[in-house]
Amino acid sequence: HETGFGHLVVKRLDGRRQRAGDDLRPGRGEGQYVVAAQLLTETDIKARTKYDGGFETGPLSDEPDTATYSSQHFKALGRPETWDVALRVWRLDPGKAQERYDELLTQLPGITEKDDVASRSFNASENEIRGVGFLDAPRGIVVLLTCGSNQCISQDDASALAQIIYTRIKSLLPT
Repeated sequence: HETGFGHLVVKRLDGRRQRAGDDLRPGRGEGQYVVAAQLLTETDIKARTKYDGGFETGPLSDEPDTATYSSQHFKALGRPETWDVALRVWRLDPGKAQERYDELLTQLPGITEKDDVASRSFNASENEIRGVGFLDAPRGIVVLLTCGSNQCISQDDASALAQIIYTRIKSLLPT
């Protein structure tokens, strides 16, 4: 089970997939590769949410990791989807990153622009899913974090996890 509305978004947005001829193998893009698994860990989640169970981790099944996209799904073992966390990261040129961020703003439900993480950010919510998206304009990075309501009891929990992710991005990719 994918994590809520984030799965729907990627299905809508992936109409703009790279053509098969475009080379998206690791290391072929500009600059350093960004891998979602580097940006958020089980330990980070448990420290914030006090979750005492285990996770099965790996990429989301929506689309494979490439030089421009990476995902990580923290699937709570033996628990419903409301305990899951999912992270999607796009690394694009700055103009394309702005476009992707704007697409998320128009296509996600329950958007509130906050601009409290990185260059721009928003909170999103739908039923039992809380989300945070942000744009790191100087690095051309867009992040979408979705977190089930049992794991992220409040929107503050999701926002705190987003801040951890942004801090990691800044340490991995100094400007």
